Amino acid sequence: MKRLTYIFIASLAFYACKPSIPFQTAVRKADSCYMAQDYRQANEYYKQAFKASDAAPQSYHYSNAAGVAAMAGDEQTAFKRLNQLIENDKEWYASNFAENPDYVYLHTFPQWKVLKDTVEARQERIEKDYDHELIARLQAIHERDQKPRHDFLFAYQTKAVDLIDSLVREMQRADSINLIEIQDILQTHGFPSKAIVGTNNSVIWLVIQHSDVECQKAYYPMLRDAAEKGELRWDDIALLEDRIAMHEGRPQKYGSQAVENAEGELVIYSLLNKDSVDYWRAEVGMPPLAEYAKQMNALIP
Repeated sequence: MKRLTYIFIASLAFYACKPSIPFQTAVRKADSCYMAQDYRQANEYYKQAFKASDAAPQSYHYSNAAGVAAMAGDEQTAFKRLNQLIENDKEWYASNFAENPDYVYLHTFPQWKVLKDTVEARQERIEKDYDHELIARLQAIHERDQKPRHDFLFAYQTKAVDLIDSLVREMQRADSINLIEIQDILQTHGFPSKAIVGTNNSVIWLVIQHSDVECQKAYYPMLRDAAEKGELRWDDIALLEDRIAMHEGRPQKYGSQAVENAEGELVIYSLLNKDSVDYWRAEVGMPPLAEYAKQMNALIP
């Protein structure tokens, strides 16, 4: 018995001394497991992330972790994360919160109604002065932008070669229609602020990101100004900067763009400064390049 006790204590000491993985690393692993529908492992990685010594979770980390926990059947952790989110961010809410498929498992528990009522009350309060017609228009543009791209990615991954050409044409057609719509919105409303459309204003960036390089350059100052005012995320601006640089044949600063080499491998496009790229990425809230490349299954030159 003494020997068994000793082994048990030694085992505890071993696990206690195991170094925790960094917050962003654990989050990336959790997201990868979620995409692979391994919700139990994703939940474990999120737990590690929140316990990490460098943990700095933002609102979306709490909501994502809650969704993963719910999908894993861990209602205690799911409700804990959602309650932490509501307490930490007094302005947080999610449109169609009750319809989120990740949270379906939570609907049978009494705590769900309290959460649902709280989130929906916030949404009603915050959105009372929103331009709902403009929001619907932006959301329709977003759907038209994303659907052919999701279909293309699935066709590419499943090697459905016969579908790829038609989906490329569909993307090009959608991009052309969306750009005309976005330009009309900008002429009519200027850049729509979060005060009237919430984070739906990121659709403006999305469409310009998918336009030709001359259009990207023309609207870049406006988008950067929006980021400086807190209307857009800085990592979105970094993506646009990299895309412009790549289209102009210049090295990219943040390493967000990748291309296929002659062997058909995905490779991170030429870097402006390999030694500084992680510092620059951290400045705009991006994970280290090695983690990003691994998630994309891309090589770093």
